[in-house]
Amino acid sequence: MGRRVRRQERELSRAGEDRRRARAAARDVYSAIGYEAMFPDGICEVEEGLFSMSLELPDISYQSAREETQRAMFSAYCQLWDYFGADSSAQLTIANSPLPADEIGARSFFREEGETAALAREYNRILNAKMREGVSNLVRRRWLTFSVASTSAEAAAPRLARMRNDAVQTLARIRCQARQLDGAERLAAISSQLRPGRRLAFDWGMVAPQTGLRTKDIVAPSSIDLKPGGSPALMRLDGTWCQVLTLRRFGSELGDRCIADVIDLPVPLTVSLHVQPMDRARAVAYVKQRIAWMDKEIIDEQVRAVKKGYDYDILPSELKYSKEEALDLLDHLQTKNQRLFLYAGLVAVFASSREELDDRVVQVVSTARRNSIDAEPLAYRQLQGLNSVLPLGHNHVGPTRMMTTAQVAVQMPFATQELFDEGGGYYGQNKQSSNLVLCDRKRLASPMGYVAGKPGSGKSFSVKREIENTILAHPGDQVVVFDPAGEYSPLVEANGGRVLRLAPGADTHLNPLDMSDVAHQPPAVQMAFKIDAVTALSSATMAEGSEGLTEADRSVIARCVEAAYAATAGATPTLGDLYNQLRAQPEREARDMALRYERYVSGAMSFFNHQSDAGFDRRVTCVEFKDLGGSMRTFGMLAALEAARNLMYRNFERGVTTWLYIDEVQSLFSHPAIISYFSRFWAEGRKFNLICTGITQNSVYMLGHQEARNLILNSDFILLHKQSPVDREAWAELLDLSEQEEGFIDESVEAGEGLLVAGAARIPIKDNFPRGRLYDLFNTKPDEVAELRRAARGEGR
Repeated sequence: MGRRVRRQERELSRAGEDRRRARAAARDVYSAIGYEAMFPDGICEVEEGLFSMSLELPDISYQSAREETQRAMFSAYCQLWDYFGADSSAQLTIANSPLPADEIGARSFFREEGETAALAREYNRILNAKMREGVSNLVRRRWLTFSVASTSAEAAAPRLARMRNDAVQTLARIRCQARQLDGAERLAAISSQLRPGRRLAFDWGMVAPQTGLRTKDIVAPSSIDLKPGGSPALMRLDGTWCQVLTLRRFGSELGDRCIADVIDLPVPLTVSLHVQPMDRARAVAYVKQRIAWMDKEIIDEQVRAVKKGYDYDILPSELKYSKEEALDLLDHLQTKNQRLFLYAGLVAVFASSREELDDRVVQVVSTARRNSIDAEPLAYRQLQGLNSVLPLGHNHVGPTRMMTTAQVAVQMPFATQELFDEGGGYYGQNKQSSNLVLCDRKRLASPMGYVAGKPGSGKSFSVKREIENTILAHPGDQVVVFDPAGEYSPLVEANGGRVLRLAPGADTHLNPLDMSDVAHQPPAVQMAFKIDAVTALSSATMAEGSEGLTEADRSVIARCVEAAYAATAGATPTLGDLYNQLRAQPEREARDMALRYERYVSGAMSFFNHQSDAGFDRRVTCVEFKDLGGSMRTFGMLAALEAARNLMYRNFERGVTTWLYIDEVQSLFSHPAIISYFSRFWAEGRKFNLICTGITQNSVYMLGHQEARNLILNSDFILLHKQSPVDREAWAELLDLSEQEEGFIDESVEAGEGLLVAGAARIPIKDNFPRGRLYDLFNTKPDEVAELRRAARGEGR
């Protein structure tokens, strides 16, 4: 059996070698491309008898994580490389690919239609201008490609699927949610290297038998010039200049930014790392053999020293150092569970001209040298280098050296973390790269979130900007804003929305006992949640005191709520009906509670004792509480939350997402009953397409409640601006922020700067938003707002 397997491997190896020789001598572009066939499921026949599969790796926040977190990530990443067996090979590819030229500075981030067309037009203009400030004309992607030898694609499929599943599970331990690329996606990845700056338009009908085309005809460039200007160390792919460098010599100590610093360069390039695992026994035998050779050289040196009459302990430093290195390597292989890999590192650099290419290659080479890596051009082997760079899982240039697991894993592919969700909203620019930060909260597992910051930190500006993002990016959704300070109305009205003012004398009313929008729910469910709501309202009436609701209070509330609905015989009761039921009860607790409700039922505060006449029929609605203070404001917010809950149910039935923004959310953590109600509202909302955002400038007060901490930990969106030392310490402890991440929210940062946590991504942000209509709508600086209002009235300074 062993001889049969070895014979089959030799035959496949000879066939692959014949293919590689033919490819190197190819006289046409089609034959020069380094694969045979691509299948729709994503399996590629690279050579005869060699098949590969690719995973796309999203970015993770490795470089800014705590040291102990980095160590845990590094350990898991080592296990990923150790997983691959000697019968397989793996390739890690990191590509900074340029966007198509017609998209740079002319992208449409938001649709310019309807009554928001003017605002969308201005927003698109601003974001296109900001793209030019960073390297946002480059898209960074990572692919892990692994290959196995097999007789057919069908035989290779189960082995590749098993490797895929194990790799995905291992990467998930470092919060890297890898996914398999299908055939069309792999072709797009290959095309991005062969035709930089051009988007691939492909469907499988293009390679139907009647067309006579194959996938290579679609992705291949029109021409490949392997000696442009007579230079054997360059190539031209159509009009793009390219040079492939090989990473030849490495320093004794590599840092985890050795590859990341190269990737972070703002130039179109591709870094490709090929590793071929060695069998453990063979690796140990190989190292022992090298040690034996070195021992022989040492003995020969000592014999020569004795003959010449000098100290035989004096050895050539290179030989002595090599022996120590080899012994250390043997120790790692035998006692520290390290593997040995055949390694090849390549960097392909792209440019539109020879001069530009030379400048970019100098940047790459100097950056690599700063990290103790020597990069040199592949003379006369540029085509082999290009095929090795393509994410196909096959090395055409051969290994350049051997490396252990740790040496391979330390070449981390995670550089400056970026967040650029297509169709997402704008949250600023990456503070480290100046790239746009675009996030689509609907893609997060739990899109609920919080925004926190000191007064003057840019918190309100960010929230208004995010509301505008939501309005423009999701035109079919409905947005509700709870506004305790009366600062959101200009933004809402500019987007065609309505402002509902809850205050004494206002003509807007919300009945907290209204259930008209949830009539489809089972009666028991409706009543249970309404009892919770009234319990929270009852807590709000006593929020300024220190007493709490007893079990007797809760029993009385439940009894009276049910009696109020029963007494109205199918009609909707009001607070007055509940008040009457409380007065009719024999318990002293009921009479005390009725007394606390009295001011909400009669007199100046009786605007809550009406049927609801405030419609949420506009896409954007602002509920304003600025004329309510103390416990009255909390009471009003709870009443509005009940209305929002009813709207959420109605929108869910229509397939519409409800976005709710709650400013001064800390007021909903003032009493255990209110916290319990809000927690249930928050948890239930996730099941009914509610995306809720809590906004606060008083983080410590909110984080002092365990329930609030749980809500935050179960939310995947957190935007932190400048924090006081006490608040910063609380957030750092809760979110396990590193020292570097804490620095993004300390008191030294400017307004608009901060840290965005979106799922696994942690992005430092900045924003210098230009003046204009949008700036005026988002702005909350008192002097500038006052100047705008004077200008609107036609007054001078």
